[in-house]
Formats: sequence, structure tokens, C-alpha cells
Amino acid sequence: MTLPLAAWQQLRDRERPSYGQSSDHPVAAVFRCADALLSIDAVFGQDTGALFDISTWGHVVDKSVLGSLEYAVEILKVPLIVVLGHDDCPAMHAALRAWEHAELPGGSMRRVVEHALASVVRRGTAADSVQSVAAAHIVETGVALMQRSPMLSRRVDDRTCGIVSATVSSTDGEVHVHAAFGAVDESVSKVFELV
Repeated sequence: MTLPLAAWQQLRDRERPSYGQSSDHPVAAVFRCADALLSIDAVFGQDTGALFDISTWGHVVDKSVLGSLEYAVEILKVPLIVVLGHDDCPAMHAALRAWEHAELPGGSMRRVVEHALASVVRRGTAADSVQSVAAAHIVETGVALMQRSPMLSRRVDDRTCGIVSATVSSTDGEVHVHAAFGAVDESVSKVFELV
């Protein structure tokens, strides 16, 4: 069984496993924003099938996301969940506009923006840039996964699964770690660059 820290080091160092990876045994689950321009394979340098990919616009955590992540952790034995945001996220732009100008979008997009705004308030973060809103929301999404799924919370507590909340910059390819939960030492690498 791969440990959470070893899985994170593999992704951070962009190492491909020598034994080959299959969709039956991915190294990590990545919960990403659906409109990110960079693929998770490009960000982490992994072959197809090495990462279990889940995406929604603005990282909305619903039952299908929780079910997918619980499946990855419980059945596929994935030791790591990466909540991956991006610095040019349209959902976070909409949240910043709502914060600054009280402009909320209509329909279901409103719920996404409200969740991002609640993340800013819960983290006590200044909403002074899209990057600060995205960072707050990514961390709160990692927390929400543990709060809403007793199974994921147990696995983080027993250190068989870790969660890393990070954002990737589309301009320079840097990945910024904003928080880590469980058996992942967040000081291992706060920033790393795409090769």
C-alpha cells in the first residue's frame, strides 16, 4: 500500500512509477475545477490512468463528488486526494465580482459563487484577488470533504489517506500548496514548477 506522503512526493517530483500505473490502482484522486486549462496529467507528469480525475465548476462538493472520492479511497485504495484549483478560475472571478460589487450570477452558478464567498469568510481571508479567493476556497473544499464524509475523515485521521489543497498558475506553472491534512507534511514542498 502506498502511503499518502509517498504519493504526494511522486506527484510533486513528477515521477512516473516504474511498475506502471493502471486505472485500477491510481496513485491519487484529483478533484479539480472543470474549466482549468491545464490537464492534471500535465500538472503532475503522470501517465493516463495514474490519476483518478473528478471535476466540477468551482469545486462544488455534492453527493456524486463524495461518492466518487469515497470509491477512489475505499475501493481503489487511493492514498491521496489533491484538491486542485487554478489562479485564473472564472468561478473565482465571479466570486470576487460578487464580493466587490454585490453581483451574483443567476441560476445554479449562484450556488457556486456563494460557496466560494463562504470559504473566504470562514478562512478570514482578504478577498483582494482571484488568487486569494481561490486559495481560501481550495482549503475550505479540503475541509468540507472531511466534514461531509465520515469515511474520508476516518481515513485522514488514521493516516491512510491525505488531502492536499493546492492551486496551479497557468502563467508560470507553479503549484502552490495552501494546506495539507493527514499523513502529508505540507512543509515538504510549498511550491513546485512544471517541468
